[in-house]
Amino acid sequence: MNEIQQRIFSLKEEVAPSGRIDRRREPRVQVDRLVYVQPADSDGGHFEEVRGMRDLSRSGFYFTTERDFYRPGIKLHVVPAFGCLNLEYLGEVVRVEELSSGEFGVAVRLLRVENMVAGARSTTMAAFKAFALADSTPVALSQCDSSSSS
Repeated sequence: MNEIQQRIFSLKEEVAPSGRIDRRREPRVQVDRLVYVQPADSDGGHFEEVRGMRDLSRSGFYFTTERDFYRPGIKLHVVPAFGCLNLEYLGEVVRVEELSSGEFGVAVRLLRVENMVAGARSTTMAAFKAFALADSTPVALSQCDSSSSS
């Protein structure tokens, strides 16, 4: 296994600022991108929201919200904004943190691509797509290889 593969697939155990052990398998890159979020199950009621991501990796991302709906294990339809490349994923909430601002931080693991091109299923999604296309600042894949984390 080469050095890059070792770095990507090794289990990192570092002490995070909060004092808990950080078991991230992949480096994170801090981003200021939108993400469309909708529950995959209708158990918690139907809602959709467009939020800002704080960081992302190849297998997931972290965003903040005012909603206290999210719990580990909940499945979500998510579309991270990457300009013209907006794929719809099935994601799973893996961690929820109550933040000092009164918001909640939500960590999502991307499970699989659901649709190659996310379709406009609502006014919220249509607005999200317009904003995502307007923000054509690329997020280079090489940024995900950097050693920065949040």
